Amino acid sequence: MNQTPSKIKGTRAEETKQRILRAAGELFEEKGFQAVTMREIAKQAGCSHTAIYMHCKDKEDLLHQLVIPPLTEFKTEADELLHSGNESRSVLQQISMKWIAFCLKHRSIASVLITIKSVRVDEAEPELPLNQLRLDIYRQLEEVLITNLPSRLTAEQRLTCSRIYFYMLMGIVHTYIDNEEGTSVLMERLTPIIETTMDVMIAGMIQQFTVKGEI
Repeated sequence: MNQTPSKIKGTRAEETKQRILRAAGELFEEKGFQAVTMREIAKQAGCSHTAIYMHCKDKEDLLHQLVIPPLTEFKTEADELLHSGNESRSVLQQISMKWIAFCLKHRSIASVLITIKSVRVDEAEPELPLNQLRLDIYRQLEEVLITNLPSRLTAEQRLTCSRIYFYMLMGIVHTYIDNEEGTSVLMERLTPIIETTMDVMIAGMIQQFTVKGEI
């Protein structure tokens, strides 16, 4: 069946939009958000400088279009894990591996997804929607971590532990971010190491506060 002109036009517009998003992701990752211009993105995407504004109003809007869909998908899957009713240590293992796999799946734009124009994890009211989403995900990770620690921890101790946990996750990601193996193959190899890492981390956190007499 032949496509109607309107469908062809819509398909071409979507293809152009995807080229623009890919170009933006590559340039943001390579040069940083501030250094990249809309003209550079348009040139790499193979479209005119004016055409790019048919798909986004400015560079920040382009960043949101690039970042929000995959992060939203991760958040939805993490919510399902958090409300699965499974044992808390199992959920911690699963959500940790899911986050690492997510970052490695999007390794070509990992820093764009996570750090570009980001704010502190204790920011009360982030201005950008993408940062609210990032903080929501961080709090998901924090929530599942805290369920595996003594309930008597203070707010400051919980924040410290969640930061250590996130640093550890991102350390694993950046160790393998340039690895050429496929994500599924790599995760199969890393799973036993990640599981042991989680167990050691939790034991170490509990021991740290116990030795200091803080819990």
